[in-house]
Amino acid sequence: LEVVLCIAIVYFIPYTEIDWTAYMEQVSQFQAGERNYYNIRGGTGPLVYPAGFLYLYSWLQRTGNNSIRIMQYIFIAIYIIQAAIVLCIYSLVARKYADRLYLSLSKKKQDNDDNKNILLDVANTVWSWRIAMVLCCLSKRIHSIFMLRLFNDGPAMTLFYLSVLLFILDKWKLGCVVYSMAVSIKMNILLFAPGLLLLLLQSQTSWIGTLQCLCICATVQILVGWPFLTTYPVAYVRKSFELDRVFMYKWTVNWKLLDEDMFVSKKLSLLLLALHLCFLAVFAMKFLRVCKNQTGKYCFFGTSSGHRCRLSAEYITWTLFVSNMIGIIFARTLHYQFYSWYFHTLPMLLWQANVRPWLGRLVLLALIEYAFNVFPATAESSLALQIAHFAILGELLGTSSSPQ
Repeated sequence: LEVVLCIAIVYFIPYTEIDWTAYMEQVSQFQAGERNYYNIRGGTGPLVYPAGFLYLYSWLQRTGNNSIRIMQYIFIAIYIIQAAIVLCIYSLVARKYADRLYLSLSKKKQDNDDNKNILLDVANTVWSWRIAMVLCCLSKRIHSIFMLRLFNDGPAMTLFYLSVLLFILDKWKLGCVVYSMAVSIKMNILLFAPGLLLLLLQSQTSWIGTLQCLCICATVQILVGWPFLTTYPVAYVRKSFELDRVFMYKWTVNWKLLDEDMFVSKKLSLLLLALHLCFLAVFAMKFLRVCKNQTGKYCFFGTSSGHRCRLSAEYITWTLFVSNMIGIIFARTLHYQFYSWYFHTLPMLLWQANVRPWLGRLVLLALIEYAFNVFPATAESSLALQIAHFAILGELLGTSSSPQ
């Protein structure tokens, strides 16, 4: 059904030019031999993405022969691949919740009524997660970001979700390669980095294993950026990972309830950064405390024989997605395409936090979807988005423990 829907979108809804022409201008300059990131520009401004973006869109340019329709079909494929990976992740997490209920049924001698209640809980759990999976396919804005805009956010997030799947399958080193490749396309993937660091500390048996994974991430970045790091290293690092970039007020989705002077002010930027770091610390302490209570250790969950303890799918997704959500809530700005950074994580977070009443999950998702479909953004749509974001933050804080 998704394939049919995506093809229908391409055929019946006009493509909207926003960044594709600028992407191609930047790629053409790279192909012409330019290696100074200060000089690579497009119609929308200077190049602000790492080198993986240039390699990917150079390949897209050659493959599609500059045909927008061909590009749209390629992005349909990317979207379907991402959807398959995301649904696979959801299935693995849902299975763990169902298995835990079955385990409680097998361990305890209970009467028939208790057994029926547990089986009913299993059925409710399975169908609840199926609903969450369906919701991952229903966003109008996400379909638009992929098929009608051709933004680099989609390919970057596809690689990220692939890395999550590899982490769940206990392939940490290969997962780090894929994760770093995602970073090389767009640096928003770094919002997951605090959670990933915690997982690397906990999934390995010692500092050596953690350092090996971190070195893999760094090596990928060096190899990807090598043509630029060996010619104009300062320009490359400065522009591809531009942390002090000032965004345009007209594109912000989350802060239209402020006036433009406040939006561009340094004070707001520093306040949001401080809150981001503060809440990362709060959740890190919470996660570590729970891990200490459950395992007797804060990190390095290895056994006495040196074998690694495999982290659960629930814990891996929870840690990574909460890390990203904190960054989203306190983001300097959110543009429309940034919705793809966290849309597929929202049902997972709400279901794992067990938000009640159940209808509240749908209301929060609807508020966020509404905000990202109002164009141009208004003070009211930004307020709706902020209400939903901080309600989710409250639910995450109120969760008694992280998933096991």
